[in-house]
Amino acid sequence: MKLAFKINLLFTGIVSCILLGMAVLIYSLSKENIHRNFRQQIRSRAGRAAYLYNLFQNDTTNLLKSLDANAPPALFNKNIGIYNASYKELYEFHDLNVQELKPDTSWLYRAKENGEYFLKIGEKDIGIFSHENSVFVVVGAENISGKAYLNNLEKIFIIYFPLAVLVTLAAGFLFSNTIIRPIKRTIHDVKLITSQNLSHRLFTGKRKDELAELNQTFNALLNRLEESFAMEKRFITNASHELSTPLTSISSQIEVALLQGRTSEEYRKVLSSVLKDAEGLHQLTRNLLEIAKAGTHGIILLEKLRIDEILIKAHGDVLRQNNLYKVELSFPDLPEDENECMVFGNTHLLHSAIKNIMENGCKYSPDNKIKVELHFKGTEVEMLFNNKSEFLPSEEIEKLFEPFYRSNNAKDQPGVGLGLTLTRRIIGLHKGTLTIHSDLVAGTHIRIQLPTLKR
Repeated sequence: MKLAFKINLLFTGIVSCILLGMAVLIYSLSKENIHRNFRQQIRSRAGRAAYLYNLFQNDTTNLLKSLDANAPPALFNKNIGIYNASYKELYEFHDLNVQELKPDTSWLYRAKENGEYFLKIGEKDIGIFSHENSVFVVVGAENISGKAYLNNLEKIFIIYFPLAVLVTLAAGFLFSNTIIRPIKRTIHDVKLITSQNLSHRLFTGKRKDELAELNQTFNALLNRLEESFAMEKRFITNASHELSTPLTSISSQIEVALLQGRTSEEYRKVLSSVLKDAEGLHQLTRNLLEIAKAGTHGIILLEKLRIDEILIKAHGDVLRQNNLYKVELSFPDLPEDENECMVFGNTHLLHSAIKNIMENGCKYSPDNKIKVELHFKGTEVEMLFNNKSEFLPSEEIEKLFEPFYRSNNAKDQPGVGLGLTLTRRIIGLHKGTLTIHSDLVAGTHIRIQLPTLKR
């Protein structure tokens, strides 16, 4: 069932129920009001009869009957009777073509107890009233005008209620189409989006409702997807090129070496060159695997770690692998609360990220030196890496995080341009941030912030 049809049915059903409820309420209140007003007419007519009876007791019968017969027809098909305390009839009057009313003594008894008593026999409403001097007045009449009013009200409801439902159905159709129109446009726009056409965006217009907000959210998602697809394409292209380069070099050197006999020294040089290319290929493959691993959130092992211990271990590994590098560690303010030193993460990934920044800092600094400071700030820990590398403009700093991108000052240095890409993914995986700032005088500053276990 289409959503527009569901909304139309729901709208029609709700409005129809409201209309039906209002009709029933109006009919019930009208019926109650007519019944109450008619009883008041009977009560007034009984009071008038009792007053006249007491006023003209010597000639009650003829005078009262004359007055009742010539009175304006406020009550139709009426009966009027007056009885004494012994329930004996003192006066009786009834309209033409109306049978005489003989009240039951139980009616008079109840009127005596309660002051008045009402009942309904057929179409006639009857009221019995106890007045002064132990006189009972019985008045009965048919509420013809009230019955006609209620019948007309019923006809109006019966005729106009289906018409109101049809009008509501038509209004609901317009109402549902107005609501569904933006959704239909969104569906149309979404169908135009494919993996080859990620640049198309959903229409938001000038609306400020939830549908516009939903389309804006989808557009933001599409922006991220388009960026991810573009990065993936660039990554695959660059990775294919970077992987093919050392393989081509290795195969070419071996083919040339096999063309003719070589001395052992020549073979040694070829093997050394092949080994160097193989080591570069191994490093590239390891970096690619690290990036793939850092991009998956569900399979890595996370545990409580001391960030200062990871820094110390990375410091020792960097110095052990290259004796020309210099790494100065500084922990100016060790906290008393151990939780301020603890982070929740993966030892291998964090160690790889920190070690990579240390190595790059030493590699691209003229004095092969980097300073590392660790600051504890309660709910987060901050690592600062400072070296004397060349100035990097802001537009180039953003490109440093793209796979295989290498800045101008890195062209003569070994590497494939995956270090910072891997490092940023690892820090992001640990809910941290990594920022780079370059200064003409002070050099390059890298800041890493990670949340601690302190809450």
